[in-house]
Amino acid sequence: MKENFLKGLWSIIFCLTLQVSLFAQNRRERYEQIEAIKVAFITNKLDFTTEEAQKFWPVYNNYQKELMELMKKRREYRKKTDITPNDKVNAELAYESKMLDLKKKYKKLYYKTIPSEKILLLYQAEYEFREHLIKQLNHRRKSTN
Repeated sequence: MKENFLKGLWSIIFCLTLQVSLFAQNRRERYEQIEAIKVAFITNKLDFTTEEAQKFWPVYNNYQKELMELMKKRREYRKKTDITPNDKVNAELAYESKMLDLKKKYKKLYYKTIPSEKILLLYQAEYEFREHLIKQLNHRRKSTN
């Protein structure tokens, strides 16, 4: 009973915090707020011990940094106008391959920090967070139109 109450309370706090953060003034501020909410969401879902958290978060932060760098390069390449459609398709496939390689690399590193059950929970939590974020953004767009 208490666990269900806490999960419900967490969901309400998460939704309210996410909605408030989406109204932040600049992109950097919004990004930082969303990332902080994501960290709280993952921490809640994975129920880390202190030792797990100390080992996991530096690895995860490095993963996020490498992923953001890869996505930035992808966006920059997509903006180029002097590239053939065939080259764009090949570049997209190359970026998808690099992302998969990055995920495989960090899966191995996660195994050194948390048990496999929590790695599965991590992937599920990231998916849930993304889905919830997309729903919130869509809801916000509909309410402003």
